[in-house]
Amino acid sequence: MFGITFVMFTFGGLADKAASFSDASSDTTDWESKLVKTSIDVTIPNDPGTDSTFSFDITNTNLEKLWEFDKFDIIITYDSAGTTHTETMTYVSTCAPIVGEWCINTWTNDVLDPKILNNGETITVDVEVSNNLQSASDLIVIVATPNGVVASETRTVA
Repeated sequence: MFGITFVMFTFGGLADKAASFSDASSDTTDWESKLVKTSIDVTIPNDPGTDSTFSFDITNTNLEKLWEFDKFDIIITYDSAGTTHTETMTYVSTCAPIVGEWCINTWTNDVLDPKILNNGETITVDVEVSNNLQSASDLIVIVATPNGVVASETRTVA
């Protein structure tokens, strides 16, 4: 009896550790599944002009639903008066944005889950950067989803 009790106390923690490893493996598999199912396209369909406010589109091109917009990273690189600027934007739930902010202006094809970006749906994003954009320079928009998928677009300012 003593031997069985000793073995249970000595090796009893192994079951807990095995369960812990199983949970970690399950979390990793779930994250990998979300990563594989996430894809976005970023486009700047219209010339942004030389103002500090402009718009671009984000389209969900895969199966993962996207809705935690406050966890998106949006980084804008642009030239103004001969100086290159890079700014990280902060999400706000209502438009119009002020300097350093982005918001969702328009939803296109939002038919499945209202205010959730599903496959084939597009949001038009408004941003305001700190300075006016310089004509004949490149505007770079980088968008990263909460699970780390990144897309970017470059367009020359007219």
